[in-house]
Amino acid sequence: MNKSLFKNSFVYVFGDVLNKAVPFFMLPVLTRYLTPEDYGIISVFAVLVSILAVFTGLSIHGAINVNFFKMQKDELKVFVGNCLIILNISTLFVFVVVYLLHPIILERLAMEMEWLIIAVVLAFAQFLTTINLLLWMAEQRPKPYSAYQISQTFTVTALSLLMVVGFGMNWEGRLLATAIGTLLFSVISFAFIVKRGYLIFQPNKEHIKDALKFGVPLIPHQLAGWIKTGADRMVLMSVLGATATGIYAVGYQIGMIIGVLVTAFNKAWSPYMYKVLSGEPTMENKKKIVRFTYIYFVGILLFAVCFAYLAEMFIPYFLGEKFIASAEFILYFAVAFAFQGMYFMVTNYIFYVKKTYILAYVTFGTAVLHVGLLYLFVNANGAVGAAQASVISFAATFLVVWILACRVYKMPWRVWRV
Repeated sequence: MNKSLFKNSFVYVFGDVLNKAVPFFMLPVLTRYLTPEDYGIISVFAVLVSILAVFTGLSIHGAINVNFFKMQKDELKVFVGNCLIILNISTLFVFVVVYLLHPIILERLAMEMEWLIIAVVLAFAQFLTTINLLLWMAEQRPKPYSAYQISQTFTVTALSLLMVVGFGMNWEGRLLATAIGTLLFSVISFAFIVKRGYLIFQPNKEHIKDALKFGVPLIPHQLAGWIKTGADRMVLMSVLGATATGIYAVGYQIGMIIGVLVTAFNKAWSPYMYKVLSGEPTMENKKKIVRFTYIYFVGILLFAVCFAYLAEMFIPYFLGEKFIASAEFILYFAVAFAFQGMYFMVTNYIFYVKKTYILAYVTFGTAVLHVGLLYLFVNANGAVGAAQASVISFAATFLVVWILACRVYKMPWRVWRV
C-alpha cells in the first residue's frame, strides 16, 4: 500500500478522535448539569437538523468529490459555484415547507418556532463547511482538515460550558452554543473556499444537471441513513419520552467513537482508492486492496467488541448515577458502527462508477426494515430494542451493498483461491 495512505489515515484518525474527544470528555461535566430529559431534547434537535440537511444539500457535495479528479481547477470552481446556487434554492424550498408544516412539527418535538428556523439555517450552514472540508480531503491535506474541525469543536465546547455551567441555561444553552459555532465556521469555510480559488458564480446548465443527477438519486440513500441514525430518537421520544431518549442518546454518543474511527479512515481511504481505480489498476493491485479489506473487516469488529466491554466498566465513574443506564447500549452501537465501517469499504466502488441510484434502492429498503424493527423491538425490549434494531439494519445494509458492489465493479473477492 502507498505509505501516504497510512500517513493520511493516521492524521485523519488522530484529528477526528481529538475532535470527538473534546465533547466526549465534556460529558462528565454536562451530565452533572443537564438532566436526561435535557439530553433527549438536544439529541432530537440534532436529528431535526440532520434531516433538514438531506434536503438543503441534496447530496451534491459528493459530485464535487468525484469531479475533483476529473475537472481542471477552472472548471471545478464553476461547478462548486453552481452547487452553491442549488444550495440556496433548495434551502429556500425547505424553509417554505417547514413553515407550512410547523404546527405538526412543533407538536411532535415540543419546541418553539424559532428553533425550527435555527434548524433550517444550520442545515444550510453545515453544507458550506462540508464543501470546505471535502476540498481539503480531495487535496489529501488532512492537517488543515483536522485543525479546522478541532477549532470548531473547541469553540462550540467553550460556548457550551459558558452557557450551561456559567449561565445555567440547560438544553437551550447547549443548542445556542452549537448554533453560534456552526454559523461562525460556515462563514470561515466560505472565506477559505473563495481564497483558495474554488468558487466562481457562473450559472452553468450542464454543471447543475450533473450535480443534481449525482445528488438527487442519493436523497433516498441519505434519508435512509437518517432513518437508521436518527429515527430511533424520534420513536423513543414519542413512545418513551425525553428521559429515556436522553439516556439512549448518551450511550449512542459513546458507541459512536467506533463510527468516528471508521469515518476518519474512509476519508483517507476513498481518495486513495479512487486514484488507484482511475489509473487502471493491475490484478495484483486489486488483490492487495481486497486482502487489506478483509483484514479491516475482522479488525474493526474485534476492536468494537473490546472497546464496548472496556467502556461499560467506566460508565459509572464517568457519567454519574443519572446516566448509568446508558451502559447497556454501548456494545450494540459499537458493533453497528463497525458494520458501517465495513459498508464504507464496499460502497466506494458504487460511488466510483457513479451508479448512486443503486444505493437509493438498497438503503431505502433497509431503512424501511429498520423502522419496522424499531417499533417491533422497542415494544418488546424498550429502549435497548432500538439499539438492537440498529445492529441488524446496519449489517443488512453492508451485506446487500457488498453484493451489488461486486456486480458494478469487478474485484477479486475470492482472493484466497489465487
